[in-house]
Amino acid sequence: MFDVNVKIIADLKNFITKVAGNREILTRFTTAHTDFCRTRKLPFEMLTLLILKLCKKTLSLEIEKFFEDMGCSLNCSVSAFTQQRIKLMPVFFYFWNKVLQASYYVHYGNAVKRWKGYRVIAADGSSISLVNTPALAEYFGGQSNQLTSFVVAKTFYHYDVLNELIVLAQIKPYRYGELKMAYDAIDNTQNDMLMLYDRNFSHYKMVALHLWQEEDRKFVIRAKETQKLISSFIKSGTASCITYMQPTASAIEGLKKSGYIITKNTLLKVRLVRVELPQSIEVLITNLWEEDGHPVEQFKDLYFMRWGVETNISVQKNILQLESFSGLTLHAVLQDFYATVMMANLHSILIKDAQQTIEKTTHHRKHPMKVNKSKSFGKLKVNLVALFINNDVEMILRKLHDHFVKDLIPIRKGRSFRRIRKNVQSRSKHKTYTNYKPSH
Repeated sequence: MFDVNVKIIADLKNFITKVAGNREILTRFTTAHTDFCRTRKLPFEMLTLLILKLCKKTLSLEIEKFFEDMGCSLNCSVSAFTQQRIKLMPVFFYFWNKVLQASYYVHYGNAVKRWKGYRVIAADGSSISLVNTPALAEYFGGQSNQLTSFVVAKTFYHYDVLNELIVLAQIKPYRYGELKMAYDAIDNTQNDMLMLYDRNFSHYKMVALHLWQEEDRKFVIRAKETQKLISSFIKSGTASCITYMQPTASAIEGLKKSGYIITKNTLLKVRLVRVELPQSIEVLITNLWEEDGHPVEQFKDLYFMRWGVETNISVQKNILQLESFSGLTLHAVLQDFYATVMMANLHSILIKDAQQTIEKTTHHRKHPMKVNKSKSFGKLKVNLVALFINNDVEMILRKLHDHFVKDLIPIRKGRSFRRIRKNVQSRSKHKTYTNYKPSH
């Protein structure tokens, strides 16, 4: 896969070069038409790479190390970096990540993993804690109690679980809500996607928006047992049935706001599938029909794939330290968020060849083995600058591969843990204070 990954890195470099070299394109990613006109210590290309590197230590040390990696005798102050980053729109990293995704799906071709021809996309949201500054509190809002207030942002993802890629990421104010973000994201789905949702998204409107696309989108949604239609199905004891969903008053009103005029007689044809678990019975709502080759037996394993998006959110928060932002402004938070999403995808792509090597060389072990994501991300971050400035990209990739295959962790299948619900105010494992950043 080295040659494929070389092509992907080349596409990322070409995008940077094209944007920097075309004033008309560049101004779409800057806050003013005159930005990046003059020669600075941190020109456009270097600034984007520094932000992508994810500065989690003391900023002055991160900047100093970055210039060393670039082979520059110069340096710049934290103030200079802060002033330069204001010029760059956060949406640049969103589109740079789109280039990365497209490059992966094109160059990997038949190696792209699918389930019965579909890319399996798990959808879910999460909350991230922010530093309590007036600017962030005004934009994102959050929660409060008798003692203090918490600034919290809401994030939402579409995650390709088989290829381990974030194909869509959103960050919004806390009160915007996961469900509304999910509705917004449906327009970005494609007809080769199979969407997986948990019970928070078990709504008539969610089903309708999938079915009423120009070409309907396939979905599997875990149903709420409290819904009358679902409780009746559970009592029936049947494994699968075709039924029709009737809109509630709130669904009628909600779809009206989205431009759809319906009545209580506007029914949606869906399939209900019963999934027997050791301690409970779950019901899935879907438009995967049995006559199209989708038996009941496949749905338990299919829905379990949704756990991949939960794992990815954990990787962003705990390994990539998403909640430790390099700035205290809205601009910096948005830049860091989209840069983190891109780094998560780049890391996922670059460890694939090492994972293949590991599977070939460790098949005799008691447990399957996989790349240690914490250590491999650390190695990628150390070598990130070299990947983009060194002409021998394949040499850097082989060096990374050798690092990746050394640090392994076992995959212990069949493990389950009782879910412990935390206090709402203490869900975040990381809390950033304005005066703290590690220096090591």
